[in-house]
Amino acid sequence: MPVESGKPGRKSVLERLVTVAHDEWPRLVLAFLYFFFLLGGYFMLRPIRGTVAANNSDDLPWLYTATFLTMIAIVPLFGFLVARFRRSQFIPAIYLFFISNLVLFIVTFTGAEPPAWVQQVFYVWLSVFNLFVVSVFWSFMTDIFRPGQAQRLFGFIMAGGSLGAVIGPRLTVGLVNANGVTGVMLVSLVFLVAATVLAISLGRYDLKVTHARAEAIGGGVWEGAVRVFRSRYLLLACLLLLLHNLASTFLYNGLAVLVDQNVAGFDQRTIFFAWTDFIVQIIAFILQFFVTSRLVNSLGMPKTLVLVPALLAGGFVILGGSLGLVLFTAVGVVQRSLNYGILGPTKEMLFTVVDREARYKSKNFIDTAIYRGSDVVASWVFKGLMSAGLPLAHVAWAYVPVMGLWAWAAWKLGAKYTGLRAGIAGDDSSQQRPC
Repeated sequence: MPVESGKPGRKSVLERLVTVAHDEWPRLVLAFLYFFFLLGGYFMLRPIRGTVAANNSDDLPWLYTATFLTMIAIVPLFGFLVARFRRSQFIPAIYLFFISNLVLFIVTFTGAEPPAWVQQVFYVWLSVFNLFVVSVFWSFMTDIFRPGQAQRLFGFIMAGGSLGAVIGPRLTVGLVNANGVTGVMLVSLVFLVAATVLAISLGRYDLKVTHARAEAIGGGVWEGAVRVFRSRYLLLACLLLLLHNLASTFLYNGLAVLVDQNVAGFDQRTIFFAWTDFIVQIIAFILQFFVTSRLVNSLGMPKTLVLVPALLAGGFVILGGSLGLVLFTAVGVVQRSLNYGILGPTKEMLFTVVDREARYKSKNFIDTAIYRGSDVVASWVFKGLMSAGLPLAHVAWAYVPVMGLWAWAAWKLGAKYTGLRAGIAGDDSSQQRPC
């Protein structure tokens, strides 16, 4: 494992800004670039998914359900790969599988507007792709960085992803105008291949400097899921995810409805979502690079986790009093910026205090099946409230108590993390783990 040098000496301005030890730079730069290309490739495609959501706004609960069922089908396969193969084998294999899928979409996304079934399959595929490959990335990161290092460095690594997510939507705007959706997919393909190469390079470098043996994790295929339901800590993480998704799904689905009512045309809607993603990632990058690590260090994990639902509660109160496409988009931008900028890095830090099997198997089960399962619940709740004839503004008021429950769960989870981290001896020190 990487060594936290902790030696007195002169640091560069960048090292003081990022709070990184000199010998941590190689892994940090590789991780930064890896996440940059991974999210850059995804966020080129995300505006297309937003357009598909707007085109199929009445069917979103069914698309969420299809995504959840796909996740459930994939979980045992992932458990098998983790149990039987080394990290250096299963991580590239997963990325190459999704890259081959994207090649098929490049072939099928033809014409001014692809057939409805192609759009819907793409929506489900990208929803699975996003959670799955990002979950694998962060399992990898929690495997090679200790808790103290994660608290200092994960914000910077997350900023690499946000930088890719800033560039991705801007490339989408230009590529859609010049080459259409297939042009976007081709450039995304290049980014994802680059991310795969960097994943392999980072894994090899980590093995070289730690002198760890390359081993499969072992265990049962469903062990990760079983352990989630036996752990109060992991169950609190699931509850946090559910409450977050109740809020974020309302904002996502509500925006899809408003875009369907106010913005016409497949390309125009894609450009609208691309600009929205661009703004979100600019804010998220600033939070990740300059704020998140310092926030956790100064406030502690419990208060940092509570900060997000506390701020969002104010946004939902505003929506309850006034509603429109611009205001709804603004609150959605705030929610997603806080999610990527603060909640995302801190959520990943939570898994640095669990063992390796939980870090890959349980974390992946939470990030995929539980995440999309909570999406399904949130989407059907939204559809039920809308079917009851409630206007969006009134529905927003109904979500304010959810923010209170979210804050309570966040505090409890943060407190348990603090206790678990205190029990880890030398959480910044060099320790070898099998890879």
